[in-house]
Amino acid sequence: ERAEAQGYAQRCRFHEGYLDSLPAGEPFDAATCLLVSQFILDRPERAAFFRAIAVRLRPGGLLASADLASDLSSASQRSLLEVWFRTMATADLSAEALQRMRDAYERDVAVLPPAEVEAIIRAGGFDTPVPFFQAGLMHAWFSRVARDTLNSPSP
Repeated sequence: ERAEAQGYAQRCRFHEGYLDSLPAGEPFDAATCLLVSQFILDRPERAAFFRAIAVRLRPGGLLASADLASDLSSASQRSLLEVWFRTMATADLSAEALQRMRDAYERDVAVLPPAEVEAIIRAGGFDTPVPFFQAGLMHAWFSRVARDTLNSPSP
């Protein structure tokens, strides 16, 4: 709706779904991946996910990616996690819902140190990710498809 209101929707192709449901076609100029890869717990699978994005982009194509990231082994970052949960608690979550969220973070979310997330993105075929946003545990990076990715086989 916003793209239409601003007059550029005709230049865009929107796809909501999984990468493997994206029809074959011309490579894209850019992609976004917002709060998705953190749910891929296996690191090689997470890198393969980013590679599947990279091979669908033009040479030099841009990725904007955001995930929860933190070094939870450090006391200061565990403290930040507690602040994060308290922030979530102000969203009218019940104590039970907040506990389910805590449990899910331990079981279903790969909250890794930012440098490790950056390494996974690089392993997926992108140049060094550049941080451009952080709010609490949420970190965002942009990166371009690495040159050697263009010669790699599609997933």
